Amino acid sequence: MSVKLRLTLLFTGVLGLTLVIFGLLVYFTMYRALSLEVDRGISAMAASVVKSIKVSKSFFDLHQIILPDVDVFSSPGTYLQVVDTGGRLVARSGNLGPQSLPMSEDTLRTAAGGRGFFENVRYGRQAIRIYNQPLVLDEQVIGILQVGRSLSQVDMVLSRLRLMIFLGGLVTVLSAGLLGWSLARVALKPIEKIIEAAASIQRGSDLKKRIDYRGPKDELHTLAGTLNEMLERLENMYRQLEEINESQKRFVADASHELRTPLTTIRGNAELLIRMGDCDPAVRSEALADIAGEAERLTGLVSNLLCLARADAGQGVETGRIPLAGLMGRVVQGMKFLTRREIIVQGVEGLPEDLLVDVNPDLIIQAVNILLDNALKYTPEEGEIRLGVVLGEAALGLGEEGFPEGTEPIRIKPGFVAIYVRDGGPGIPEEERREIFKRFYRGKAVRGTSGSGLGLSIAQWIVQKHGGRIELASRPGAGSLFALVLPLAGSAWPAAF
Repeated sequence: MSVKLRLTLLFTGVLGLTLVIFGLLVYFTMYRALSLEVDRGISAMAASVVKSIKVSKSFFDLHQIILPDVDVFSSPGTYLQVVDTGGRLVARSGNLGPQSLPMSEDTLRTAAGGRGFFENVRYGRQAIRIYNQPLVLDEQVIGILQVGRSLSQVDMVLSRLRLMIFLGGLVTVLSAGLLGWSLARVALKPIEKIIEAAASIQRGSDLKKRIDYRGPKDELHTLAGTLNEMLERLENMYRQLEEINESQKRFVADASHELRTPLTTIRGNAELLIRMGDCDPAVRSEALADIAGEAERLTGLVSNLLCLARADAGQGVETGRIPLAGLMGRVVQGMKFLTRREIIVQGVEGLPEDLLVDVNPDLIIQAVNILLDNALKYTPEEGEIRLGVVLGEAALGLGEEGFPEGTEPIRIKPGFVAIYVRDGGPGIPEEERREIFKRFYRGKAVRGTSGSGLGLSIAQWIVQKHGGRIELASRPGAGSLFALVLPLAGSAWPAAF
């Protein structure tokens, strides 16, 4: 059953029930009013007749009482009759003819109480309402005056009223049903449009479509807006799933390529050693060195892949509050094992001991080492590499001379610290700055060098897990500056950052 039909039936049913109750109320009110009118008329007539009675003698005999002419009080449909206490007819109105009003033993016994009362009797085919008025003389009932009125007029009025109520109610209910069906169609027309639009989107699988609702700002407007918001979220989720799917495909392809190269080298050198044996110690040493180097490269690549797998799995990071000075001391100490090249350190000495950061120190050191490793790879021997720390409120740029034209400085907000690495490499073009944080991506200028293209992805994940982000300032030919911007302990990332 459709919603339109249910609404129509509900509306018609409620209206029908209301009409039934109203019709019954009108009917019984009319019945009560007519009955009271009849009772008042015949009781008033009985009172008039009683007032006209005259007593001639003091005998308790109706024949000694002068009765008025009852025909004077009678009218069409109204009958009068006088009987004695034994039920014998004394007088009656002419319109009764040879008939008489019914008289029962119960009526005689009730009249003996001396109070008037009403009763309904059948006279031929018609119902008659009778008022029995005891005739009392010296506190003794000597007879009964009966005034009766036919109820045929009342029955006719009530019959017509029933017919009017039935026909009027039936016509009203049918009209209301048709009107309710039309109103339901009009009211649900916008919903049908919404359904058609949603079905069109579903058939075409085009999540960019939206429901075009131009009606008033009512519940349907809210429904259309909610569905449009849902479609927008579905579109975004679908797009994200597509991006994740493409990313996973690229990840698998790139990982396979990166793993194939060292494995091929290891396999080739191993086969060479199997064929040559100990014939040429120099070749054997070179092959073993290649195997060891590729194994080390493979170990690092697998380690990076595991780190990214943990990132994709949403693994949390255990952190603790440690002094920033101690963290940077570990970074500077580790540089001795990373390279023998000179790296200029700025802003590390003199850091307050009570300046705390809420971090996982091993992961932050890993992220800094990634930036240092990239700087070492892409900076020529005569180039300069700097490692430093600045506190908000400050700005970082590409050189002592300030910020070269076209280079946007990195601004540090209060409550944050930036650990930066500035290299003397070729710089990063504008179109590649968003791409370099993608997995396995390598810029055109550095594709001839070794590396997997995973480092910056890992560094970005580490920093984001600490509530921070990586900032980049770069210009082709002027080098690059990467900054790990982290909140100090107790600080939150501002909305305006």
